[in-house]
Amino acid sequence: MKKNILYIAMACLALGFTACSDDPNDAVTKHVYGPNEAPYLRTDASATISNSVEFKIGHLAAQTINLKDYAEQIQTKLKMTVDDVFAGLETGDIVFYNINPSRGAWDKTAPTKGTTGWYYNSAGGVTTETNAQVAVELDKANKQIVVSVPETVEDGMNGTVNVGFAVDNKKDYDMYVRFSISYKVSDPSSNIVTINVPNTDYTPYVVDLNAYEDNIKDAFGMTVKEFCNAIQSTDGDMVLYMLDKDGNWITDQAYTASGMGYWCDADGNIMKWADKPNYFVESHGDEGAVYIGAYPGQEAGTEFRVRFVYTLKSDNSKFIQFVFKAVLID
Repeated sequence: MKKNILYIAMACLALGFTACSDDPNDAVTKHVYGPNEAPYLRTDASATISNSVEFKIGHLAAQTINLKDYAEQIQTKLKMTVDDVFAGLETGDIVFYNINPSRGAWDKTAPTKGTTGWYYNSAGGVTTETNAQVAVELDKANKQIVVSVPETVEDGMNGTVNVGFAVDNKKDYDMYVRFSISYKVSDPSSNIVTINVPNTDYTPYVVDLNAYEDNIKDAFGMTVKEFCNAIQSTDGDMVLYMLDKDGNWITDQAYTASGMGYWCDADGNIMKWADKPNYFVESHGDEGAVYIGAYPGQEAGTEFRVRFVYTLKSDNSKFIQFVFKAVLID
């Protein structure tokens, strides 16, 4: 008798586990996040946009990421245009927050830089301006993400920060686009190339631009041939600037040598030929080269730093910098 009762109880228990309900409210539902909770980050590799920016000591201009360049991916993931995204930020239908990859969650920390940005430490965590190594801010007017570093930044600093746009459906942030931004700081002057410049009758040392093919492509997205064409004229978008002894670009001086070129003193200050400078830098794109030559009459063995940069008048964030230690030889 006891055995039969045991069998009946087990059967009832089994029926209880296998019984199903047609009511969808009885099904397991996803957690709905409140205003003070950090939503989890739904895994979606195709929603991640990776960017890399580089800052160079002596010219730490902010770098920008133009969201219009990613309009197709934004349309696919958020089902709206870039303009719609920014309109949604104003209405609250779209949010712009940090993402914490290690926790797999969104970080809703209030902005620490202005009203649309944050300062970050070396680990990518949100911090104050005092402890910041990098900062990211949303420029709503130009529809860009702006990445900047402080003037006190040091050579070799690098890291990654993650921010994203998401549709706020009051339950989760499953429709999103994530920007994973890697940055690094380098010092071109730490890798100085020594060149021997003839000390006779303006004979130049010839810098072969073909040797900088990868640098040119990374800086401008140009081939060497396209770059050489660009530096043949002073009327185009390409421009040449010298650097002073502190590494600052000299942007307010007219060319004083042939074509796109300058005469300079030993500290890089721009001079005229008649004032007896130390050296000249001239662009010779027709030969795929840059000339570095000396003003005659100097002693053999004289050394000076030659620093110059090619950049775009329309976008100073794109540039290639050259640093040489010139030694005059007979």
